[in-house]
Amino acid sequence: MEQGFLELKDGRSVPYRVERSARRRRSYALRVAPDGVVVFQAPRWVGVGELLRFGASRHRFIGNRLDEHDRKAARHAAHEALAHRVCPLPDAWFKQAAQRLMPPRLRVLADEVGVTVGRIQITSGKTVWGSCASTGDINLSWRLMQVPADLRDYVLYHELCHRRYMSHGPRFWALVGRFVPDYVAKRRALNALGGEIG
Repeated sequence: MEQGFLELKDGRSVPYRVERSARRRRSYALRVAPDGVVVFQAPRWVGVGELLRFGASRHRFIGNRLDEHDRKAARHAAHEALAHRVCPLPDAWFKQAAQRLMPPRLRVLADEVGVTVGRIQITSGKTVWGSCASTGDINLSWRLMQVPADLRDYVLYHELCHRRYMSHGPRFWALVGRFVPDYVAKRRALNALGGEIG
């Protein structure tokens, strides 16, 4: 499958894929899927470079669709989060669980990614889910224990991939996508719950 990242004028790096169709003979088009992927629909003779130039020219349309999907995902994630908060536990329970469970889990995933980590610190961060320093030290908020396990693992993979690439460039996101193919949707769900990823 032809895929990669489309760089928008606003600085966003958006994943794309190309869907070829024998029924399309001359025209091509694009749409923005709910998972945030730009989908080019094109005949077989159109080169990827031409499609990317077309995508760049439609940066306003793509940006508006991404923002629209973000708003919908945020509303859905907020509803799901509230629906699952049936019996809240004290903060101390989550802090202890984070200290006990997250460092071992991070080291297991580090072996999978093929990187090493330095010091693992559990923080009380309210605005940042996790961060990775150039030294290999990783900070994780204990509040990750309050989100679904698949979202928590996404944060861990995200920080571990920074052990290869410290920026949020195309190579970084391609590596994240190897371990979390639906990372765009997971990132939106986390943003809707509050907090960012460093």
